[in-house]
Amino acid sequence: MGLAAAAVVAGTAALGAGVSIGASKKAAAAQVTASNTAAAAQERASALALEAQKTGSAEAVAAAKDAAAIAQQAQSEANFQAQNLERLRFNEARMADEKAFKDVQAASDKGYDTAQDAYRTSYAGAQAASDLGFDTALTDATRGFDTALTDVNRGFDAGLAATELGYTTSKGDLEQAYQRQGEFQKPFIDDGRLAQDQIMQLMGLSGDKNAANYGEYAKKFSLADFELDPAYEFRQSEGIKGLGRSASARGGILSGGALKDITRFGQNLASEEYQNAFNRAAAERAARLNTLGGISSSGQSAANTMTNAAGGLGSNLAAAAVERSRATSANSIGRGAATSSLAVNRGLTTGNIARDRGAVTSSNLLNLGEATAGLGLGRANATTQNLMNQNAATKANDAAYYGNVGNLELARGANTAQNAYNVANAISGGAMNVGNAAAQSAYNIGNAQANNATNIGNARASSYAGTANAINNAVGQISGFVTNAPMNNAMMAYYRNNTPSTTGRTPAAAAPSMVMQGYNPFSGQDPMVARNSNIMRIG
Repeated sequence: MGLAAAAVVAGTAALGAGVSIGASKKAAAAQVTASNTAAAAQERASALALEAQKTGSAEAVAAAKDAAAIAQQAQSEANFQAQNLERLRFNEARMADEKAFKDVQAASDKGYDTAQDAYRTSYAGAQAASDLGFDTALTDATRGFDTALTDVNRGFDAGLAATELGYTTSKGDLEQAYQRQGEFQKPFIDDGRLAQDQIMQLMGLSGDKNAANYGEYAKKFSLADFELDPAYEFRQSEGIKGLGRSASARGGILSGGALKDITRFGQNLASEEYQNAFNRAAAERAARLNTLGGISSSGQSAANTMTNAAGGLGSNLAAAAVERSRATSANSIGRGAATSSLAVNRGLTTGNIARDRGAVTSSNLLNLGEATAGLGLGRANATTQNLMNQNAATKANDAAYYGNVGNLELARGANTAQNAYNVANAISGGAMNVGNAAAQSAYNIGNAQANNATNIGNARASSYAGTANAINNAVGQISGFVTNAPMNNAMMAYYRNNTPSTTGRTPAAAAPSMVMQGYNPFSGQDPMVARNSNIMRIG
């Protein structure tokens, strides 16, 4: 708000802040009445001045002076009413501007709040949807992980059971094969053990010591063994029988020769058959031992076979156990790898879900911030434009007001000059030129002041439209007006003091005072307060 607007607001406050809309109608009627009264008084004063000029009588001059004073008061009242009307119109326009500004501002604020609430609701809905999607996705991911982990554990248990079953089956098969092989080899082992026991008993190394054959093969071949030889006994019997038949045939069966033959035969036979009996006994012993040794060897072979089978069984069982351990370890490693992979996938999935939710939340916040900023900017622009419009309207109103007030002052100056001219002309025809000059000077001063006020108002109006140079020019004009005011006052004092007196009054009282005291549109003084000082009086 500029200095002029501040002066207007101060003047409006002095008039009364509670002026209602429509008060200008009454003021307009009062202004019309005052204008009509002033016009009538002016016409009467003009008529009396003309009469005084014609007759030159003191009574006519006095009547003209009184009529001029009355006309001047009526004109001042008319001017006051016109200014009052302008003030009321100015105030009504200001109130209308204020109301329009408040209404537009309230609409802007309401639109902002409504849009902001809509954006917040939209943000809350989008955020709730994002959170619901996140929770759902996280629940699904967790459920998938738990299901996959259950499947992995189930697979691990199934693999472990299969491994145990394979191991148990393989072990059972190996043990059964070993058992069957043992059944096959058992007779040989048993026979070999019996043969070995018989050999050991025959050799007198172990077994039943009371047995008849205990240690039989451990004894040397004796004569008794030789005599028990069947072959020797058979040959001896047959040989003796032959010798007996031979001796009987010769008739000397009991002869000495026959006995010698028998003795010699017996000795020769014993000599010959002892070795044969020993060999036969050794061969029989060897054959029997070989037979028993073969049986024992077959038993030993069967025992070796079972020993090898037992070793094979042990190796196979160990290999099966190793395979079971490997399978179990591989199964455990597989479960660990699967569990780790599931955990990694779960972490990645959860991280991606959280990242996506963060991105959506950030986008929502960004959109809300941008929308809020846009709304704020729009509201600020609307408020700024509203303020600019209000300021422009106010300043245009100020300019119109000051222009109208200036025109009123111009009209009052013209009327005052005319009154002074008429009175001066009526007082003295010889002083007509001086009075006319004073009137013309007063007219020029009033016209200059009115033009200044008009120019200032126009300059201010241009300034409110945005032209800074107009403000500078207005300030220059104001400065010029203020600078020239003392000179104008001095000129008016000169004419007042040097006007010839036609009525015997002092020169200072002969001419009306044309100095407009109390009104300066830029001084901040309310013209209505000083209206009495603006009434031009005739001295």
